Amino acid sequence: MLLVAPAAVQAQDTTLVVTTNVENYCSIGLANVAGSNVAVANGVRQKVTTLRMSCNSPSGAALTSVAANGDLKSAAGVLINYDWELVVPAIASLGFAPEDTFPTNWTRITNSGGYSEALADGVFADLFLNLCYGVPGGPGAGGTQGDPTNPGSSGCANSPSGPGASEAPAGTYSETFTFDLNPA
Repeated sequence: MLLVAPAAVQAQDTTLVVTTNVENYCSIGLANVAGSNVAVANGVRQKVTTLRMSCNSPSGAALTSVAANGDLKSAAGVLINYDWELVVPAIASLGFAPEDTFPTNWTRITNSGGYSEALADGVFADLFLNLCYGVPGGPGAGGTQGDPTNPGSSGCANSPSGPGASEAPAGTYSETFTFDLNPA
C-alpha cells in the first residue's frame, strides 16, 4: 500500500511598507487683526498686534523683523520715536527686548535655535510699542530721530518728558513693520 502524503503547504510572508513625506514649511500671519492697519494710543508700552508663526524645519526658523522708518512719521515729516519689543513666550529666542529703532531701515534677525515641535504646531508673538517724543539724539521736524550715537539704546527711557507722545503735534503718524519667517 502506497501512502501519499499531502504536499507541504509553504507559508507566504506579506510585507507592507507605508511612507509619508513631511515638507518644510514656514508661515506667519496676523492673529488678531482683520487688516494691516492698527491704531495706537500716545501712551506707555502697548501691544500692537499678535503674530502667529509656524515653521517645520529641521534647522529651526529665522525671523526677520523690519521697521521701515525707525520712527512713526507724519505726512509733514514730524517724527515720534518708539521702542519696539517682540515677546514670544514659547520660544524666547525668536523675540527681542525693548530697543530703540534707528531712523534707517531697522532690521532685527532672531533664531529659534533649532527644531521645535511647538513652533511646528504654531506659536504666538506679541509686538509692543512704547511711544516717546522729545528724545535726545538729533533734531527732526518737530520731533527727534532716535539716538544715532547709540541706536540700540532705549530712547523712551532717555526721554526728558517721560514716555508717551501726547505733546507731539496733532496728526496721523505711521510706521510699516514687515515680518518674514524662514527655515534657519
